[in-house]
Amino acid sequence: MKQETSAKTRKREASSSKAKLPFGSTRSRASKSSSTSTSKADILISIKPIYMNYIVKRTKNHEFRKYLISNTVQRMWLYVSSPDQTLRYIATISHGKLPNEIELEDGMGNADFNAGLKKDVASYAYEIKELYQLKEPLALTEMQERYGVTFPQRFSYVTEKMIENIVLEDQIRLF
Repeated sequence: MKQETSAKTRKREASSSKAKLPFGSTRSRASKSSSTSTSKADILISIKPIYMNYIVKRTKNHEFRKYLISNTVQRMWLYVSSPDQTLRYIATISHGKLPNEIELEDGMGNADFNAGLKKDVASYAYEIKELYQLKEPLALTEMQERYGVTFPQRFSYVTEKMIENIVLEDQIRLF
């Protein structure tokens, strides 16, 4: 009886530690003191300022990468590289697309990707579905001090602490 009660208690505690997150997903929350626990739904990538400007203007509607990102990833946190060196945007994205899978070729690089002309630089395309601008952009030094995060060479998963402190719904939705 005692074992059965403690099993029920553990199950109840586990279900109560689940938190509702944007887009209807749920996952266990890490303790607030943990800055190393990560979300598998959010990644941090580095992007050159010129390409970020094209995304903001909606001239570029896919981000091209050589690597396939896990299907668990729903959002890219966009760190704008030198000379800016600031985390400025969060984008909701599609799963990785292969050449000939981009339906509308009107975005910058889409037609070339579909035709296989970008294979030296990109094997996968990620559609930028929504874009949010951070109300308070984070400089590289702040990211390091507050969250122990630096800009990624490829990508890194976003820490739970960053997700708790930078709430998507509180940011400025650009599209």
